Amino acid sequence: MSETQPIVRLQDVNVSYGTYHAVKNVSLEIARGEVVAIVGPSGAGKSTLLRTINMLEHPSAGTLAVGDFRFALDHALPTEALLKLRRSTGMVFQSFNLFPHMTVQRNISLPQMRVLKRTKAEAELRTATLLERVHLADKAHSYPARLSGGQQQRIAIARALALDPQVMLFDEPTSALDPELGLEVLSVMRELAEDGMTMIVVTHEIAFAAEVADRLVVMANGEIIEEGSPKEVIRNPKSERTQRFFRAILDRH
Repeated sequence: MSETQPIVRLQDVNVSYGTYHAVKNVSLEIARGEVVAIVGPSGAGKSTLLRTINMLEHPSAGTLAVGDFRFALDHALPTEALLKLRRSTGMVFQSFNLFPHMTVQRNISLPQMRVLKRTKAEAELRTATLLERVHLADKAHSYPARLSGGQQQRIAIARALALDPQVMLFDEPTSALDPELGLEVLSVMRELAEDGMTMIVVTHEIAFAAEVADRLVVMANGEIIEEGSPKEVIRNPKSERTQRFFRAILDRH
């Protein structure tokens, strides 16, 4: 993990929906090459916080820095700033959001041609490399409907990587998959972590977080209530709320 300037910095971020305060004064720094897992009960604000990093959610206050870009969040960002931010943050959702009428190759190549202005040949070369990386080189000419959920999610990861982001954001990437297919996706994410990709992962996969993450962040009621080494937080949670959360997980198993 690099000791240089954080690649992501959230400071005093607040997100509200009417009178509901979803994220409350959250500050968080992510180092280049760090893998941070965010866990917590439903309604904790985990996904809202993650989606703030590429402004899919619009905070009411705070500041955000990603790479060299720094934004005050108390007003709407200009379109050009928003595009720069989203180019630097790759997002993988619970649902795969692939275009059903396009082949796998086209799903991954088209954003490169539109956003990065790569030629068709350049985009398809990059696509081929990424399909190898997610172990689906033989699916380039398949359509999403012909793939399993795990394969579709791996294609979604390849598509996000195709824009050469500085940070990868994962929002419960295995929650829509059965356990076996989820393992395929977690395996690819583990490889990305080993390659030094900066990753912020909202997940319910506690074992994955313990094994792969450099840091575990626990949220409840819109706030970060505990963070630290995953094994330490899981084995010796300090706050009563964190203890309750992990106890509920153990009881379920």
